Amino acid sequence: MSPSGILAYHEASKHSPESVRRSSRGLDWANKPFPYKDYPRGLPSIDLPMPGVPLPVSALDAVAGLGPSSARELDAGELGRLLNYGAGVMRKRPISETQAMYFRTYASAGGLYPVEVYAVTGDLPGVGPGLYHYHPRRRALVALRAGDHRGSLVEATASEPAVPEAPLTLVLTGIPWRTAWKYGARGFRHLYWDAGMILANLLALAAASGLPARVVMGFDDAAVERLLGIDGRHEFPLCLLTIGGGSTAPAAAEVPDLALATRPLSAEEIEYPQIVAAQDSGRLQAGEVAGWRGSGAAAARPALLGAAPGPHDLLENVIRRRGSARSFDRKPMPVDALTSMLAPATSGVPADYAPAGSRLVEPYLIANRVDGLGAGAYRFDGEKLQLLASGDFAQEAAYLCLEQALAHDAAATHFLMVDLEKVLGRFGDRGYRLAQLEAGIVAGRMYLGAEAHRLGATGLTFYDDDVTRFFADGDRPKSCMLVLAAGPATRHLLPLA
Repeated sequence: MSPSGILAYHEASKHSPESVRRSSRGLDWANKPFPYKDYPRGLPSIDLPMPGVPLPVSALDAVAGLGPSSARELDAGELGRLLNYGAGVMRKRPISETQAMYFRTYASAGGLYPVEVYAVTGDLPGVGPGLYHYHPRRRALVALRAGDHRGSLVEATASEPAVPEAPLTLVLTGIPWRTAWKYGARGFRHLYWDAGMILANLLALAAASGLPARVVMGFDDAAVERLLGIDGRHEFPLCLLTIGGGSTAPAAAEVPDLALATRPLSAEEIEYPQIVAAQDSGRLQAGEVAGWRGSGAAAARPALLGAAPGPHDLLENVIRRRGSARSFDRKPMPVDALTSMLAPATSGVPADYAPAGSRLVEPYLIANRVDGLGAGAYRFDGEKLQLLASGDFAQEAAYLCLEQALAHDAAATHFLMVDLEKVLGRFGDRGYRLAQLEAGIVAGRMYLGAEAHRLGATGLTFYDDDVTRFFADGDRPKSCMLVLAAGPATRHLLPLA
């Protein structure tokens, strides 16, 4: 399908004042999807306890990709650190004597958590070779296939160099019904936003452990689905993340069908054909992967950042505290805090389609209350803030973000923009996945940066075309992928789970 296919989805899923009011509906709480994928309890599993002492690397350094010169051993303990801090349950809110809501280490729209994580491992100490599903509430790996299946990923990715060398590859998948229950067809975007939030944590954690990591977006969708035992409709692969190096994957072996029943998500699962079509529009087959990956020149990445300025709060402590602000205090934030959030967040995403570091996302922002910076609209070019227009645009910020006071009350509201025409021209329909995922990564990194400065942050949705018009700066119009508001906020932390 040509890029016009995914553009049709993009146009149809845009928000406007008219569409939001037209689509307003009540939620069927009795049919809310269950937030965990549960396999039969008889399957072998490996507990992954929370690590004790945090690694001595600050959150800001880790987000910038800085860590120790030597890598830690990738064993069961290190895998537990990566998964429990990257995507596990961290806090809980009691809602009755017998029930509680459980919150994970990353932001998820509506707290619906539609992303699952699988691990394909070699023979790691404490974890035998196999395919595992990570259960975030139990903090455990559930064994789905025995044996070393990394060769299947080598084939599926057309021998992307990081894949055969990695002792561990994580596969993130999306379950559309979990988010479409509330957000309808627009929930396709949410799948990649959530995956990006997880990747922001995982990339920082890998850096703190000295482990190389790379996001892999070029793969044979059907081959990955077959390995995981998912159908590509009710659950489909979003991305891969290789972690570590110096290994050698075996040749691919035959992959028999994996027929494992799982707990139903809800009494009635509603399928959204628009989401399935959007995912299918970017599918690659085995013979197309290498050509797709070579279709776009590597995006330039700035020189490696030095030690990040600002607080040196340790990464794991920051992840433990991180949450989404429910309101802002209408107080200013320092401009140094703003730039030290933005610079590492936009320093480049290590990816197969851009080995030097991808920077598809450009942050634009409305500064409401920033000490050392005049109120106005700005663009961040990777190094400095460029003024687009002076003035108090707090009311405009609120309007653009579905008329929510959060965007007005925040010190700064960031609009993560992408030249979608350029991205789709380079990468075809699959480029839409890259744009949404990278926006999630940048937003997730900014969450960590905000928390390191003891500031609040929250992700917001938006009126698509109005944002494009507001930030039109003479260049080709850009499309907003995601919004993040940040600033001082009074927060009451929930108990640790």
